[in-house]
Amino acid sequence: MIRKTDHQTIAPYLKDASNYSGGCADAVLIPETVDELVEFLQSNSLPVTIAGAGTGLTASRIPHSGVIVSLERFNAIGETGEGWIDVGPAVSLADLQEHLRATSYYYPPNPTETLASIGGTVATNASGSRSYKLGVTRDYVLEADVVLADGKTVSLKRGQPVSEPLKLNDGSQIQFPEVDYVSPAFKNAAGYYVRPGMDWLDLFIGSDGTLGIFTRLRLKLLPQPAQILSGILFFNEEENCWRLVEKIRAMKNGPRISPMALEYFDRFSLDKLRPKHGAIPGSARAALFFEQDVARDEDYDATLEAWFEFLSQEEVSLDDSWFAQNEKDIKRFHQFRHDIPIIINEENSRLGRTKMGTDMAVSNEHFMEMMQVYQNELSKSGLEYVVFGHLGDNHLHINLLPGPQQLDLAKTTYDTLVEQVLKWKGTVSAEHGIGKLKKPYFAKMAGDHGLKELKKIKQALDPKNLLGRENIL
Repeated sequence: MIRKTDHQTIAPYLKDASNYSGGCADAVLIPETVDELVEFLQSNSLPVTIAGAGTGLTASRIPHSGVIVSLERFNAIGETGEGWIDVGPAVSLADLQEHLRATSYYYPPNPTETLASIGGTVATNASGSRSYKLGVTRDYVLEADVVLADGKTVSLKRGQPVSEPLKLNDGSQIQFPEVDYVSPAFKNAAGYYVRPGMDWLDLFIGSDGTLGIFTRLRLKLLPQPAQILSGILFFNEEENCWRLVEKIRAMKNGPRISPMALEYFDRFSLDKLRPKHGAIPGSARAALFFEQDVARDEDYDATLEAWFEFLSQEEVSLDDSWFAQNEKDIKRFHQFRHDIPIIINEENSRLGRTKMGTDMAVSNEHFMEMMQVYQNELSKSGLEYVVFGHLGDNHLHINLLPGPQQLDLAKTTYDTLVEQVLKWKGTVSAEHGIGKLKKPYFAKMAGDHGLKELKKIKQALDPKNLLGRENIL
C-alpha cells in the first residue's frame, strides 16, 4: 500500500474536470492488490473517497475530509472471451479501445473524454453519443467484483435480482430494503438506479462511489461493424434540425436508417467551431452529426442511398453537408464533435470564466417543448451560451458562459430550466452523475420522500456512511 500524506502529493487528487475547489484529505492511499484494499477497509473508520482519472464534472472524487483511495494500480486488461473482456477499474477508455483494435470486437459506450477510467464511467453510468441506439454503460457490464465499505467482498453477476438477498463472499447476506422510489425510464444518471426486475449489479452501476468499490469489471463487447456511415448535416434553421430528429426517431431501427448517434450543435456552437473548421457553411444555424453501423460491406451503398433519399425530402442543406468518404473523415467528424467542449473549457480557463453546464433529459413526449423552452429562456437571459449534445436522447448540454457580473443571472437561468424539466418529470443528470455539485437539483428531483427512500439503500450497504460521503445524498 502506497501512502501519500504531504500536501504536494495529495493536491493532484483534489482536482477534476469540474474545477471544484475546497477539497481536503488526510492522505491518499494506493493499494496494489485487492487484499491490501480489504485489509485497510476492515480497520478503517474515516470517510473514503474513490479517485478515478479526474475527468468527472461533478466533483465526485474530491472529498471534504477523510482519505482518498486511488485505484490507479488496478489498470490491467485481463481475460478476453467471446463477446466479453475483463478490465481493472483504472483502465482508460482509450487503452481499452486500442486493445480491442486488433480484435473483431468493440466496446460501444463512448463518452467524449477517452482518458476517463472504466471504473469512473461505470460509477456514473456514463454513455456518450452512441447511446441513442446502443444504450449506456449499464447495458455493457456483465460482472463486477466489489469491495464494500467494511472490507467485505462480493462478486456480482447478471441474474442476481434485488428481490433475493445479496450473498457476500464470506457467507453473510444483505437484504434490499423496501422502497417505493423508481428511477426515470429514459436516459438517466441521477441517484441510485431503482427499477422493477433490476439486478444487484444495476444498483452499484451509477452509484457514484457511495455503495462499493469496483476491483474488476467484465464488459460486454459487440462485433465490429463492417463499416461506419457518418455525416454532418447543416441546417439554415434550428427547428428544421429538431423536426428531422423527430422523423428519424419515428423510424428508429428501421431496415435502412438506424443511426447510433444523433449529435446536435446550435448556431453558437458552430460560431465557436468555425475558426478551426472553416468549411462550415456561413448560412448554417444548426448541425447534426450522425453515424450508423453497417454490419456488412455489401449493405453500405444501399444504406447511404437510403439516407440521401430520405434527406432529399427534408429541410437540410444537403449540398453543403459532409459525408465521410474514408476512415480519416470519420475521425475528423468525431474530432468536430469533441472540439466544442474543448474550445469552451479552454476559453473559460483563459478568461477566468465560470461555466455552468446542464446535463438534463426528458422523455420523448416533451422533446419539442424542451427545445422551445431552452431557446426562449436562453435568448431572453441575454447570457452567452452554447448548446450541443445528444439530441436523439433529448439530452443536451447547455453551457452558460456568464461574464463576471452575470453569475447570479446564470444561476437563475439554470434554476428556471431545472424547474421546467422537473415539471416534465425529467432528470437533472442523464450522463455525468450527481456528485457534490448537482445535489441541490437532485434533491428537488427526488423530493424529501425519495431521498429518505434512497438513504435506506445507502444504510443497508454502508451503515457508517463512509464511502463517497457527500456524493448524491
